[in-house]
Amino acid sequence: MQAGALMLHGPGRGCVLPVSGIAVTLAMPTGAEELLLAEARPDDPRLALALVQSLARAVPAPDWAGLSVTDIDTIILRLRQMVVGEQISASLLCQAEGCGSRIEISFRIEDYLAHHKPVARPRGRGWPAALPRGRGWEVSPPDADGWYGLQTDSVLQARFRLPVLADQIEAGLRADAAEWLARQCIAPVKLPARVRARVEAAMAAMAPPLSGTLQGACPECGAAVAPLFQARIYCLRELSDQARFIYDDVDVLAGRYHWPEREILGLPYARRVQYAERARQGGYVS
Repeated sequence: MQAGALMLHGPGRGCVLPVSGIAVTLAMPTGAEELLLAEARPDDPRLALALVQSLARAVPAPDWAGLSVTDIDTIILRLRQMVVGEQISASLLCQAEGCGSRIEISFRIEDYLAHHKPVARPRGRGWPAALPRGRGWEVSPPDADGWYGLQTDSVLQARFRLPVLADQIEAGLRADAAEWLARQCIAPVKLPARVRARVEAAMAAMAPPLSGTLQGACPECGAAVAPLFQARIYCLRELSDQARFIYDDVDVLAGRYHWPEREILGLPYARRVQYAERARQGGYVS
């Protein structure tokens, strides 16, 4: 197998999404998805949607764009886990004055997802069985449109819904992305700071963001480090870098067997790699 090519760690994998409770099975990527990964920007949420629509299976099929951002990011992490492996490893340099030591960061996807489980556990496809509450406030069940209520002493203070991937896609097209997203998901828009903080705490408890800072310390100088880990972008960038080997496979197989690109892209990954390796070992003529 060529260096850096995708490594498959199973024929497919199932998981239960943490927010919606939907059971999902992931299919292995084919050349078509690899080409998509190679040519799209990892930070474009439309790439995540296209991959999920192509590789995720659920019965009945949901509106993937209507799932929470947390559920979509979970699918992408599971895809990376299935295709590349369990362990995420990276390194950075300590920024403390006079140090500059290299810091190795390593953790398991399974542990990362377990650490970010919602406080409000899903129950099937209905609203969570246990909604978040704090001192003097609680969240009421959602209405038919998926809007929750935040109450203080049984008095409604605000309404909110969890951001979904479609919101993120639309927000990415706007200059005022953060403000627009808040308007879509919180009502009223202008809230006292204390109420707004409670709404945001409730949303984070129900759908914990999978992107945020990691906490650690430099092993040499002891300085605190808090690198930003953007889970979805990190995984898609990694998959994208490896997927670029699809061009080499298409080139060698088209030259050896004169197959059209569409047929090569549709081959199961393992079979395509076997054909490509044989073509390289034996040489080919156009």
